[in-house]
Amino acid sequence: MNEILRNEIWRKLDSLPDEKAYQVLDFINYLRSQYGEDEVRASGIQKLGEMFQDTMRKGRVPATAIRETMKVMGAADRVLGTFRAAGREFLVELEGSNRPEPSAPTRKNGSSEPPRSREISIE
Repeated sequence: MNEILRNEIWRKLDSLPDEKAYQVLDFINYLRSQYGEDEVRASGIQKLGEMFQDTMRKGRVPATAIRETMKVMGAADRVLGTFRAAGREFLVELEGSNRPEPSAPTRKNGSSEPPRSREISIE
């Protein structure tokens, strides 16, 4: 989707009340089911939020309550995303460090070879 079309859709969608925005979502889901479009991958918390949202809509929960619940779920998704990014950054730094590998400890007999395994039988 080009940027101009995306911005126009967002601008028009933002001006709709929540009840109408849910109708738009239903129509998008209908189009996807008719044309077999693949779904964009969503985070685990995003999927959980979508399930909550669908359940609340089926239960005829007011749109304002759904909106507030989704704000909380969105905040949780952003927090987890920040942790995920920090973890990835940490791993990149850890992999990128050029620290020398620790050498194998030397055994009493002067060999760095690990001891041979021993079989233990219990009768």
